[in-house]
Amino acid sequence: MNIAFYPYWAAKTLLSLINVIYIMVITTFIYSHTGSVLSAAMFPLIQIIGRITAGFTLPLLLNRFPFSRLLISISLAKTLIMTCIAISLNHLILQLPILLIGVAILSFLDGWESPMLNALTPRLVQGEDLVKTNSLLSFSNQTVTIVGYAMTGFAVMNWGPSQTFWAATSLSWAVLIFMITMGSLTRNVEQLQKSALPRNVLREGWSMLWKNPSLRLLTLMDIAQALAGSIWIGAVTLAFAREALGRGEGWWGLMNSSYAVGTMLGGILALTLAKWIQKHLIASMTMGSLLFSLLTITYGLNSLPWLALVLCILMGPVNQIRDVAQQTALQSSVPVASLTKVYATHGVLISTVMSVSIVIFGLAADQLGVQWVYLIGGALFLSSAICSLLLGTVHRNQPNAKHTKNM
Repeated sequence: MNIAFYPYWAAKTLLSLINVIYIMVITTFIYSHTGSVLSAAMFPLIQIIGRITAGFTLPLLLNRFPFSRLLISISLAKTLIMTCIAISLNHLILQLPILLIGVAILSFLDGWESPMLNALTPRLVQGEDLVKTNSLLSFSNQTVTIVGYAMTGFAVMNWGPSQTFWAATSLSWAVLIFMITMGSLTRNVEQLQKSALPRNVLREGWSMLWKNPSLRLLTLMDIAQALAGSIWIGAVTLAFAREALGRGEGWWGLMNSSYAVGTMLGGILALTLAKWIQKHLIASMTMGSLLFSLLTITYGLNSLPWLALVLCILMGPVNQIRDVAQQTALQSSVPVASLTKVYATHGVLISTVMSVSIVIFGLAADQLGVQWVYLIGGALFLSSAICSLLLGTVHRNQPNAKHTKNM
């Protein structure tokens, strides 16, 4: 494994923790000082819009600036903005628009940084280690996310939002150091082929998503899963706990904790089965999607609180194995030089679909009942399993991508 993977791993893990602290502190800060749900809801809305917009513009930046310098510059800009927010957070409540402008800029920068970091994984690790690496990254991110939510809640209650935000800012400076450490490696990342016209650069990622049969099917799988993923947002799961299970917020919290436990167990299982998953990517995706579909449908039909907890735990490992296999398949279906553009375009598409699906499933829960939402979600996960079967057919009829050895 390339030695540069270790600062990369540390940076990605810390970024997940920073994101948790950042989201919880800003949401709590806005709501506690304004008492307005609408004002607090502006925060995630601005985040989504910023990331979608950034995804459209990233190919132009990649076509103009060296990868290494761009990645470090983005990290430096994010760190400086977070430092400014930390210094002035207690005064920004009187100037909420300024705080939201800072949020918009950070979201825009994150929309550039995230696909660039994702595209680095297959450059640092190749062959049979790719699944193991994706499993390790997923497990690390899930673990710090779970721990982060618990620790941040405690920190905000005892230290207040401002002091807690300083913790995220300090971690952001540490990430910048890790990014600079990676600079010697990313300096060697080959420059993307430059197009004559900006519109050709902007179209390139979309063209690859459509023209590459494997990538097209993987994207359709992600779209189906993004649509279905909205059934797990807090409002829907709370409604299910109340209406279907006859329980309240306490049991709702237990359900979330059960899924978190299952996710961590799934990360360990994916690491253990890394070699098998690498050799059977399509089988892992198909079985994962199919099992997740069956578990979701069973969950939707269930009215027993204890069984809901068991199902939440079982969903974690299934979801982890499917996601790791799917991520590896995507990385293996695209030439490494084009991965960043593909990730940027892919991120725009999935973020847009998720935004729309939240509204759709919210309306469905109100009009049809919350249990129907999970049945529809189960059907969408089943369609993802069908796409993975079609991917097997496509893969047998076309040459492997640069890193793919087995599917």
